Amino acid sequence: MPSNLAGKVALVTGSSAGIGKAIALKFAENGANLILHGKDSTPELGQDVVKEVISLGREAIFEEADINNYPEVKRMVDRGIERFGKIDILVVSGGAVALFGKARFFRDTDPEDYFDLAKIQWLNRAYCVKAAINYMIERQSGKIVMLGTDAGRWPTPGESMVGASGAALVLMTKTLAQEFARWKIRINTISLTVISDSPLIRDMLGSDHPVAKVFKKALEKQPFPVTQNDIAEAALFLASDVSNAITGQTLSINGGLCYPG
Repeated sequence: MPSNLAGKVALVTGSSAGIGKAIALKFAENGANLILHGKDSTPELGQDVVKEVISLGREAIFEEADINNYPEVKRMVDRGIERFGKIDILVVSGGAVALFGKARFFRDTDPEDYFDLAKIQWLNRAYCVKAAINYMIERQSGKIVMLGTDAGRWPTPGESMVGASGAALVLMTKTLAQEFARWKIRINTISLTVISDSPLIRDMLGSDHPVAKVFKKALEKQPFPVTQNDIAEAALFLASDVSNAITGQTLSINGGLCYPG
């Protein structure tokens, strides 16, 4: 289905690599200008993505910020507004690197990590929405797409705390959809499991991470492999006008691995 984002400005967090980068380039291919984002450890990668977007005939800037830190998120959004004058689309991705560093079976999870896990899959998404929403309200329009986890919709061993945060994101999506509808702002979540071509998944499977066996079994059981491009296509659909009747929904892209309600 063709999607036209010509004239739109999209902020895609976590877009210096991985799924966020795939989404950003998909948007650029369909006409959007980009506010790209990464942490201070990835500025070179971010500038490489800027060049790729420009090569597609679009405009792009790269902003560094820790999306787990609200003041940094607010500064990033404000700089994007200063450059482009608006943000039509917000996609909140990223955080998976820190997630895999802290995710454990519950008995092995340090209570000191509980809050960090809540930030990685839930609160940093809320920070990004909070920073951008008033600009969207002023223009009485906007599309918000958040990336979450099927562990928040389906019980997954090794992801009790991650799943709890993911479930909070699902409910927040529904509630914010009701709050934002008066301003013609749509918000949806894409819920993920294992991505076959994700460098992060590949690195984890080759490690001694305690949850690696769970992900390996998931890949073996997944009827249809999911790629980063699959996620980018779904994000494009939810960001475009063809999905104007959809809000408050969580779309699981899991290749048939599970069937959450």
